[in-house]
Amino acid sequence: MTAKPAAKPLRLLSSVPNKVYDRLVVRYPFQTDRDYAAAFHFSAKRLAETFTGNPEDDFLLLPFLTLYRQAFELELKNTIKALIKTRMIYVDGKTAELEAAIKKDRFKEDFGHNLYKLLNEAKKHYAALVVPQEFPKDVEKLIIMMHEADKAGTAFRYSGQLPNVQELADFPDLAALLDDQFTMLTVVEDYVDGLYSAGPTLKDMADDYY
Repeated sequence: MTAKPAAKPLRLLSSVPNKVYDRLVVRYPFQTDRDYAAAFHFSAKRLAETFTGNPEDDFLLLPFLTLYRQAFELELKNTIKALIKTRMIYVDGKTAELEAAIKKDRFKEDFGHNLYKLLNEAKKHYAALVVPQEFPKDVEKLIIMMHEADKAGTAFRYSGQLPNVQELADFPDLAALLDDQFTMLTVVEDYVDGLYSAGPTLKDMADDYY
């Protein structure tokens, strides 16, 4: 069996080697989609902290929205995968439908960057688990508004795709709204896991039966 060749580091990063600890930044190879979502969320919050209310802060808005849109997209995809795995382990088993639903290619081909489709997929698997609390309505509302603003995932990054009007918003309120609802979305996975992880898996029940 031929060993895989060693992975090469990115030339972009290796071109600027770190020499002083307090100037160090690290890229970890084991980060998951949830880690990436958290990184985009953290970066958006850090950017928001630089807001001073001066006219030049208008330049923050679109990069800020881009970071949050990516954070929501990745967190939705992560939530879907987590809900499907919960269904496999505790409720339905590894059915052909669920195994097809969790394939990586499906997220690219069927959903792409469409937040509305991702939201509905998350809600479908959440409903299949029959948990006491309904899917958070405020999270749903926020994701739909973000989808309406940027259906393709490019409107905050390329000009000419947003309405041809000048718009005004309270930036600290906007930052708080996005932060609150992103945090609530991350709670969905933890909430479901907390409900099911204390109970027996399908394998446990089968072992007890036989």
